[in-house]
Amino acid sequence: MQASLTALEQIAHIRNNYLKKYCHEMAGTIADWKMVNYVNDARLTTLNLVELSGLDKSTVSRQLKHAIQHNFLQKQSNEIDQRKSTFTITDKGDTLRTYVNQKMAEFDRHLFDNWSEEESAMFQILINRVLKNALK
Repeated sequence: MQASLTALEQIAHIRNNYLKKYCHEMAGTIADWKMVNYVNDARLTTLNLVELSGLDKSTVSRQLKHAIQHNFLQKQSNEIDQRKSTFTITDKGDTLRTYVNQKMAEFDRHLFDNWSEEESAMFQILINRVLKNALK
């Protein structure tokens, strides 16, 4: 059974390398890509992003700072309370999000080229069973 888990690790590693590559092509990082995906079309606060990402506040703040410096996100201060800010995606951030999401969807489809619907359904059942056991 170890060989199957090793193969899954290898696939995840390869997929992550492609993710890095596609982010880099758009002058971004994986963290930038994740932040623009969380923000998407909403106006979110730092606390919203902490809840969505599951990361601690200092990590989210650092990633937001980087995404703002590279013009993927824009920060707007609250008119009433200047300590509170919301974040929105910029055109550059939307381009990063769209491009990387499209490239990763193509990569994911490629993984299952030449699979029948039955094979895909069975794989989904099996991988969910493995995940369920891992989460116990």
